[in-house]
Amino acid sequence: MERISLTIEKKLLKDVDEIIDKEKISRSEFIRRALEYYVKKYDWLSRIESKIGEITVIYNSKAVEDIIELESQYRDIVIISLEIPFEGKIIRKIAIKGQRDRIIELANKLKGISNVELAQLTTISI
Repeated sequence: MERISLTIEKKLLKDVDEIIDKEKISRSEFIRRALEYYVKKYDWLSRIESKIGEITVIYNSKAVEDIIELESQYRDIVIISLEIPFEGKIIRKIAIKGQRDRIIELANKLKGISNVELAQLTTISI
């Protein structure tokens, strides 16, 4: 095994420590699992061709206009979206169909919008 050193924000470290306390694992094990997950996800995304799927977005009302504007820029892949209010937040399901690069680009731009807590992409091959 190799040793690495990293610097992270205090809040992120606090969140990590809460998880490792619950999971009863070490920080090293947590980081190994997180890196493994990311590598597998990257590999999976790199193999996407033409897909159909959905993006789940969780956000607060301040992000609504930005999300709607972004969806309009991706009309070629957005089939439909549904907004569901839930416990003071909004859950949005966006059905998508199209090419890999456009799908990943939309998911990443959604993640970058202020007041978006989650943008999770799920796809299947067609």
